[in-house]
Order: sequence, then structure tokens, then C-alpha cells
Amino acid sequence: MKPTSCLAIAGLVGALILPTSAIAHAASPTRAIPAHSSFAPSHTDSGVISEEDRMFLMTVHQINLAEIEAGRLALQKGQCAAVKRIAHVFIEDHSRIDNEIQSLADKFEVRLPDAPDAEARKRLAELAALSGLQFDDAWLRLQAAGLREAIKLGKRQLRHGRSPQVKALAANAVPVVLRHVRLLNEAKRHC
Repeated sequence: MKPTSCLAIAGLVGALILPTSAIAHAASPTRAIPAHSSFAPSHTDSGVISEEDRMFLMTVHQINLAEIEAGRLALQKGQCAAVKRIAHVFIEDHSRIDNEIQSLADKFEVRLPDAPDAEARKRLAELAALSGLQFDDAWLRLQAAGLREAIKLGKRQLRHGRSPQVKALAANAVPVVLRHVRLLNEAKRHC
């Protein structure tokens, strides 16, 4: 990954920064959602969550699951110490954000997928087949691509999302994405 790629990512992330309110963590009862209704509007005591909000929660949850698994692979197979170091950070950050997503999904009665999507599972399998410096390079490239996708999803959510809580989650992820860009830049210099 070229340093200019990370600078471009950082510039795009800057466009996401908006004033936000804190994420509401009000407790709400969780009801099971029938499997056939996963794409129907979600009803809660506070109304209906938009399809954009629902898809954001579902997509980012799947991304987090994939990123956590990629981080675990880096801890096992990474050769460069910087890759292993940031893998710990990425696992913690994606786990924390995913806990927030799960809380909002429960609140809005959104059924989240149990695993990363098929494309992410394929990329993880390809990554798992690599070792040494080849693994490190592929892992860093995969993380950079993931950051670009996170920026696109976040910008779209901030523009088109309706739920203040889901939009706040997207906005609150901006510092995390910026931190990941910085860490990837540092790792690329050392690996």
C-alpha cells in the first residue's frame, strides 16, 4: 500500500466528521424476529427503523466479524511485529463497535447475520493460506481496502440514515477509522 493511499483515506475520513449526539443506550425489551421478516421494516416503541439504517447495522456487523477474524489470523500468522501489534488494536476496536451495533440491533429488533458474508469468508480463506511477509503484505492491503469500504459506508449512513442513534454510531467510528489509517501507515513503514 502506498503512503499516498493512506493519506487519501485519511482525507476521506475527514469528510465524515460531523457533530453528533451520544448514542442512546436505553434498555428495551428484545423480541425474536422471524427469519422471513429480516428485510421488513423493524418496529420498536420509538417507531420504524429505515432500510438504510437496518442495512448499515447488518453490513457493519458482518465487516466487524470479518475484521476480528482477520485480526486473529494476523496474531497467528503475522511475521512483522507491527502487524501483530495493530491486530490487537483492531480486534479490540471492532469488538467494541460490534457490541454497540448489537445493542442498537436489539433496540430496533434487527436480526444480525451470524457470520461474515461469502466474499469476506473467501478473502479470509485466501489470507489464511499465506504466511510470512506475503501474509503481512496481503493483510495490510486487506485492511486498507476495509478502511475504504468503511469510509463509503459511513458517508452513506451519515447522508441517508434516519436513526439519530445509528448515525451517531457511524460518526463516532470516525476517530477509530482515523486511528486505523495512522496505524496502517506506521506498520507499512516497519514491515
